[in-house]
Amino acid sequence: MRLDIKHWEMLNAIDRTGTLRQAADVLGITQSALSHRLAEAERRLGGLLFEREGRRLRQTPSGRSMTQTANQIIPALQRAEFDFQQMATNKTTVVRIGIAAYSCYHWLPSFLKVMSKKEPHIQLELVASATQNPLKNLQHGDVDVILAPGHLATPSIDSIPVFQDELVLVTHPKHKLANKPFIKATDLESEDYLTYSKSAQPGFEYERFIRPSGVVPHLVTVVEVTDAVIELISSNFGVSILSRWAVQSAIKNKTVSAVSLGKETLSLDWSALIRESEPASSAARMVSRRLAEWFKQ
Repeated sequence: MRLDIKHWEMLNAIDRTGTLRQAADVLGITQSALSHRLAEAERRLGGLLFEREGRRLRQTPSGRSMTQTANQIIPALQRAEFDFQQMATNKTTVVRIGIAAYSCYHWLPSFLKVMSKKEPHIQLELVASATQNPLKNLQHGDVDVILAPGHLATPSIDSIPVFQDELVLVTHPKHKLANKPFIKATDLESEDYLTYSKSAQPGFEYERFIRPSGVVPHLVTVVEVTDAVIELISSNFGVSILSRWAVQSAIKNKTVSAVSLGKETLSLDWSALIRESEPASSAARMVSRRLAEWFKQ
């Protein structure tokens, strides 16, 4: 390796702060010392990491690639040190868990109670930010287990089946579609449709229910947080197709209603995703197995 850890820390700090001066403050050194460190890194690599534009720095294409790597390495090392300290002092293993697509946590307290009894050496931490980019967060080590609907697995990720769910149309309780035994895609033609995703996700409603019919809802609005989608529906600002399990608290409280999609319904499988590199006895795999056991019960 041509660079030392201090150089990778430098790249991470510059990217986070945007300037040499602020990066130097973060690292606890002078701006002059950081300038020398940057020059040293570029000399060792044999090329420029940044181009100077007055007082500002602009990443070169190769510098951007190095910075992206630094942004993966430094947080991973920091987490490794934190986990070591936790394990050394408390004899526990920290497993970070996130949820893909939906911001739903009604199940978490009950699962935490089970885990504290059955696996007291495992400490679970919720990573709410993993919802937006679950696979990226998993691959980069920001999260260890992702509870995910649909088919999100990639060649570097293992998928452990957890439970089967159903996609449903979610409406205001007094909406004209709320009391139907099921809906057809054509029922959406005149509706204001709310969605949490800007792109069509494989295995979800657009691919399996809406597109085959050729139907286009009257108005489609992207609301990136599912909690906000539920709030809007409960105020009769539109409808959406969502996981029944993910919105069951709102259904139980009767703030929204749920209607099946078609006579045969539209199933949705949930899985626990972990890195393929996880050993068979790892805490992440244990959490995944406990999730599957817990949902079956």
